[in-house]
Amino acid sequence: MAAKSRTEIIDDIEDCIGRNGGDFGQWYVGFTASPKVKLFSGHKLKQSGDAWISRLAKDEFEAHEVAEFFRTTRKTKGPGGQPGDNDLYVYAYKMKPHTKP
Repeated sequence: MAAKSRTEIIDDIEDCIGRNGGDFGQWYVGFTASPKVKLFSGHKLKQSGDAWISRLAKDEFEAHEVAEFFRTTRKTKGPGGQPGDNDLYVYAYKMKPHTKP
């Protein structure tokens, strides 16, 4: 997967949210080194039926900036805080009763 720019990642996530229920408050946007582990083991998404997206950023700071944009401007849920050295992926998912949070 090739790294995408901040703008491309924001556009991709906004498109995904629009296609899967455009209420930003029902979505969680975060950053991680391992998106599938984080989504399916950490947040407890189901392999099929749950809406999610992940994108590779150019560096961990850009991944953090994208997550912060969604948390502060679009009012999604998210972790806040600082990224780790390998947190190069931005991910988003629609929260449901079985997901954490």
